[in-house]
Amino acid sequence: MGKNRISGISRAASLAVLLGLLLNGGIRVFAQAPDDDVERWQELQAEHGQSHASGGQPEFGPQLIGNPTSAVTLMRIGLRYSFTPSGAYSEFQSFNHPFVRLSNTEDAVHILDLSAGRQIAVMEPGMAYEVRYDSVSSGYEVAGPDGTIGTYTGPIYFRPSSPNNLFRVESIRRLNANTVPLYRGAIEVARGSATTPGSVNVVNVLDLESYVRGVVTNESPASFHIEALKAQAVAARGYAVSNLGRFARQGFPFDLDDSTSSQVYRGVTSEHPRGDQAVGETRALVASYRGRIISALYSSSMGGHTENNEWIFNFPSNQFPGANPEPYLRGVYDGEGSAPDFGNETALTQFWKSAQPQTFDECQRVRNRFARWQIRIPASAIKSRLTTGRYVLESGTVTGQVIAVEVVQRMAASGRVGVARIRLTTGSVLVRGWDNLRRVLGTTATSTIDCRGTTIAANFVLNNPSAIEPYFNADGTFGGVTAYGGGWGHNVGLSQFGAHGRGLSGQNFIQILKGYYSGVDVGSYPIDIGREPGAGPPTLRQEFVAPTGKGTLEIRPEGLKGLRVHINGTYDLSFTNGDLAGSVVRLDITPYLQPGANLIQYNPVGRDGSATILVVVE
Repeated sequence: MGKNRISGISRAASLAVLLGLLLNGGIRVFAQAPDDDVERWQELQAEHGQSHASGGQPEFGPQLIGNPTSAVTLMRIGLRYSFTPSGAYSEFQSFNHPFVRLSNTEDAVHILDLSAGRQIAVMEPGMAYEVRYDSVSSGYEVAGPDGTIGTYTGPIYFRPSSPNNLFRVESIRRLNANTVPLYRGAIEVARGSATTPGSVNVVNVLDLESYVRGVVTNESPASFHIEALKAQAVAARGYAVSNLGRFARQGFPFDLDDSTSSQVYRGVTSEHPRGDQAVGETRALVASYRGRIISALYSSSMGGHTENNEWIFNFPSNQFPGANPEPYLRGVYDGEGSAPDFGNETALTQFWKSAQPQTFDECQRVRNRFARWQIRIPASAIKSRLTTGRYVLESGTVTGQVIAVEVVQRMAASGRVGVARIRLTTGSVLVRGWDNLRRVLGTTATSTIDCRGTTIAANFVLNNPSAIEPYFNADGTFGGVTAYGGGWGHNVGLSQFGAHGRGLSGQNFIQILKGYYSGVDVGSYPIDIGREPGAGPPTLRQEFVAPTGKGTLEIRPEGLKGLRVHINGTYDLSFTNGDLAGSVVRLDITPYLQPGANLIQYNPVGRDGSATILVVVE
């Protein structure tokens, strides 16, 4: 506690100091990969579900896709508390922490009361500090090794003095009940309007690229091909940048959280050398469509064919398919050679009932245990799954016994079942849409063997089926159905196992992304630039990777008077009002770029107007 006190520290100055530390170095600490990380990854996905970033959590609402209006540097990630009220371990249990207990690994950490802009204590390695919220005094109570220091208006900010420092959040666990997670950057203990009384939110403040490092090998296995991991990094970064402020708009003091409600982030605990490489070699790159960051949906595997988004995530929900097609989320054949003829029922059924070694996510090619599956579902199990909300009643009631199942409508791109009719002795119902069909006709009734010879547990939710065949009891009565399908996930966008297969076949990450997202560009994240009258021209600097040193500057102006672009500290480009007259202005800037990292600076000219600007790379 014998450190000099400092005063007058603004929140902006504190963040600026932190950013300088983060960008000028940092310790490299990597978690050890499990012996068989594909299986471990699938286990974690089965336990937690796929993330909202993947599109696997539609109940969390639509993705908030929007371009940033500044050069994004710092992210604010809400860390969840990992214990139930009874004390049982539950990794991502709640936003609301009864308290937070922190320690650190290297050099001094300055503990600041941001409301007063002053330091209240200094934490050294080997010390632990606790913060909790006192509802009576409406303040944050801070306690150190020698007891309570005081109660402060807060928020309470833990700012490291060394870029090598890592924070241990001693009061939570990640991956299992014994693992204390480590985090880069700074930690803020804060509250928002949505925080429950007497609780605090724990916010990890760190730079964007460090955040993505803590995401990539949670969302894809570290053993996947490096180009697949790069594609995953681009998708994760795009989600993060375009969803800035998502939770702040709901009354929390952070942008995103660390669970499947956003995308899974476990800090340093889940970093891996291959994930770190993928992030570094795609720095600041995202996928965009006509100047807007895309909703880069992905899921585990698609069985060799993806689907159009309006058939899976239909909007409005009472219309099937929906009226919400995205031009870049079109269903594509995910294999080598010619696409199958799904207009031919025999060819369609053959494709989904048998192994397809030419597809990129095939079982033997990439160890994808769900590339092809078949499950037997007794009539009694089908009946038990006809719960409220899973079907639309056509006639009669659902009190009787199931006597038939038939395909009514197939999805447009993949030929998977879109609507099935289930007949009962007392009536008839329709089951429609990806989620309802996978839970009624795509869930195992008993344990079964997958394409690798390992066991799929009973009641495991697979996918909506592609072929349905009835089977009959010895007395000739309807016994149930055998359902056939391929893939595990929602079928829209990028297949993670397929991306792995594409990487093995020689595709790079840009080719992978363009293979799954129709008509997209890959490049620096688009920024919506402009000025508020009288505010002065902003200067926006953005660092990004150009893998081959080739790139095209794209400007979509809206009344902008002029623009100056400064590239790699050496080259200057000027655009006049006349130059910016078109709807899209493109200029090859390859002569000014270099393979690897590049730095670009944008300076809009004039008091009015705006533009969306990015660099498309090859």
